[in-house]
Amino acid sequence: MKNILIICAMKKESKKIVEKLNLEQINEELFRKENITLLLSGIGKQRTAISLTKYLCENSKPDLIINIGYAGSTDIKVGSWVNITKSYNYEWYIPGEEKYSFTDYGNKELVLLNNTNMQKVECYSSESFVTETDLEGHIAFDMELHSVVVVCDMFKIPVMALKKISDNLSLNDYYDNTENDKNVFELDSCVELIMPLLS
Repeated sequence: MKNILIICAMKKESKKIVEKLNLEQINEELFRKENITLLLSGIGKQRTAISLTKYLCENSKPDLIINIGYAGSTDIKVGSWVNITKSYNYEWYIPGEEKYSFTDYGNKELVLLNNTNMQKVECYSSESFVTETDLEGHIAFDMELHSVVVVCDMFKIPVMALKKISDNLSLNDYYDNTENDKNVFELDSCVELIMPLLS
């Protein structure tokens, strides 16, 4: 039985996932049952990197980490789940260096579900909400994933990321969609998607 660590940024994102998986609260950030643990990382790349590194230093290394949460997108249908193929650091732009990518860590390909119906896209992690971009194509934007990928690359842990599209580059639509549209607000439907990985 594989040890799985699920990472969510916020308590309100994970509440129904915790209930559906019957996880017991260990402390303010951790929920656990048998081989499944859920970690609340906090919002943003810095807090996520700190939370995940602290967890890995204090606990046994999981076999797989699954990052679940919301993401904005250029044009992907709001309310749909996407499976992330690769993660980039949206703020990483230094003349003479490769744009959006570190040369040492964070370049790994992510683990994908065996689900041919789910759109597979790249994700750019930003420290703030993305409302406009010069990037083209069907892509997602979040605020945590790249830190997860960098840390897991260092610790040699496979990563999967499932993101629900909350908006198309609109902060107002994000708040409106996540608060008023039940299809967008819920994240617990991911449990059915990942269930084969948990047993």
